[in-house]
Amino acid sequence: MVYRVYYLDIAALLVCAVLLLSLCFRKMYRGRTNRIFFAFIGLIILTTCMDILRSAPLDWFAPYNNTIGFRNIACSAYIFFNSMVYPVYIYMVGSITGTFKKIRSSLALAVMFFSPLLVNLMLLISNGSTHALFYHTYSPDGIPVYHRGFMIGVSVAVGFYYVIFCLLLIIYCRVKKRIETIKFLALLFIYPVNLLAYYIQATNPKLLVQMFGMALTVLLLSFFVLSIEENYDLETGAKPFVAFKHMLGNMYAAGDSTLIVFVKIRSSKPLENSLGRVVYAELMRQVSDRLFSILQRENRHLAELYYLKNGLFAIADRGDVNKDRLSSVADNNIPVIREEYNLDGIRMKLEFAVCGVELPSDCDNEEELLKFAETFVNYLPPNVFVKYCDIIPDRDFVISNTIDRIVADAIKNNKFEVFYQPIYSVKDGAFTSAEALLRLKDETLGYVPPSIFIPAAEKSGAILQIGEFVIRDVCRFLSESDAFDRGIKFVEVNLSVMQCTQKDMARKIKEILDEYKIAPERINFEITETASDYLADAVIKTMSDISENGNSFSLDDYGSGYSNLGRIMNFPYKIIKLDKCLIDGLVDDRRKNIMKETISLLKSLGAEIVVEGVEDKDKAEWFIEMECEYIQGYYYAKPMPEDNFLAFLEENGRKKNTVSE
Repeated sequence: MVYRVYYLDIAALLVCAVLLLSLCFRKMYRGRTNRIFFAFIGLIILTTCMDILRSAPLDWFAPYNNTIGFRNIACSAYIFFNSMVYPVYIYMVGSITGTFKKIRSSLALAVMFFSPLLVNLMLLISNGSTHALFYHTYSPDGIPVYHRGFMIGVSVAVGFYYVIFCLLLIIYCRVKKRIETIKFLALLFIYPVNLLAYYIQATNPKLLVQMFGMALTVLLLSFFVLSIEENYDLETGAKPFVAFKHMLGNMYAAGDSTLIVFVKIRSSKPLENSLGRVVYAELMRQVSDRLFSILQRENRHLAELYYLKNGLFAIADRGDVNKDRLSSVADNNIPVIREEYNLDGIRMKLEFAVCGVELPSDCDNEEELLKFAETFVNYLPPNVFVKYCDIIPDRDFVISNTIDRIVADAIKNNKFEVFYQPIYSVKDGAFTSAEALLRLKDETLGYVPPSIFIPAAEKSGAILQIGEFVIRDVCRFLSESDAFDRGIKFVEVNLSVMQCTQKDMARKIKEILDEYKIAPERINFEITETASDYLADAVIKTMSDISENGNSFSLDDYGSGYSNLGRIMNFPYKIIKLDKCLIDGLVDDRRKNIMKETISLLKSLGAEIVVEGVEDKDKAEWFIEMECEYIQGYYYAKPMPEDNFLAFLEENGRKKNTVSE
């Protein structure tokens, strides 16, 4: 037997061993795709070892290395492991792209995939008696000599068959946009490397180079296909958000049945603020480890765990899932994830929201599912497993989960309407102003609360369009109606955070007022404490520019946030509006005394006061005694459409400087 040069095989073993250690150190052996990648590396290591054992001198293993029995076993193992390389590679590609289920579920594709493998396996099993693939004889000097069998061509053909099969699968995945360009090229790297290795080994039979080429392929895959950034969250050891999005894209493209279980820590943001970033990160690691241990105990080794940030985890199980068993598993394990966590002596129990979503039947697309992931915690009781199908009929849930579409449709089809809530002037004894309040009515869902559509519009940027619509519609109404003749001196219009930071906001407002010939003192703009605290310099500049046009400002919702006099003194407020939460809190003399001092202090700054949210006679009388200038609330009137507002002014006319009976 002619011994071969096996140093490149040793190099291949070192490359694979270092890569395995690196992945183990990062705990990247969790999850289905990572496990398959580990199996592929292990297969390369085993094949390389058998390549060495079947053809290297192995003096340290004498005399066994020079027996036909030893060489037969090593050669058989090499052929077996080597024949599995491309099928496992195909399985890995199918797992990454979500296409292997199609191979497995289609009878024709399954036969095409498994049949050649079975043929090769049968030839290998029978080789001991038939010598169909190979056999050894002793040379005159007693060294085993390798001979090819009469059917070795079949085994080689099977190998080339899987090479072509894999190539077509990779190209198919790229055409169907299941993999990005960089991953596509990395997966194809196996071909030029192995062709080069095959050529080198064919022209230099003594040089074992094939497995070194495979080791280089594995190394490249670890960088570009199963990269740490895309497949490993350093904080938790789970897969990150970007991997979750890739999985969803593949899943929807393949139409695979997938069950997602969202596990969300309730009040995660306040928890992070109280614990600090470092301790909170350790808590997330412990929650992740506990979820991994549950998956392992429940024998869900192929399920993937993702960490989507802000205390939100997702478990994805692709394939046919027993939903009833899953419910039982989830209910049984919620107490497990709620067991005490120990963080450097800090012991705590957490509240969780847990929900199961069946894809693709529950959510039609990726955007809908991700929107649901952001909001589902608001609709679930704590520490109870709930299915998506059980909460979807809830109206508030439907609104929150489709609010972006609702807002976009409302802008496109002019579904917004401005309502007016009269504001009572104590000094004039009449309704001399009103607040413009935006309303949205959907044909299916009815009126959508501003508390839902305003934050959604701010997040999407649509608030700029909506805000301009409100200013323009109020000006239109005032120019077309006789509201001024009926006693209205000014209307209050809300400005959002985004509007307050627009450099040309003052110019836009002036252009609208000039277009409708509305005097600037007729419009008083409201901004919230949150808006005034956000990018304060930019807000002050915008307010100053608007004030120069002749408009005035109110501070809205005073008392709902972290109110402080320093902030109030920095902004040009004409009016300060006391939030409803302060009014509702007047339940004893102590709080009333504090309110008296607050009113006195605000008046000393030269501001007029509007009391919001007054709903009963006693409170209205009390604030009149405190000499507050304006009172607003359901006790006097609710927000109403234009026509009703004008009729209200006509009907109520001028009132006495007291509370209406």
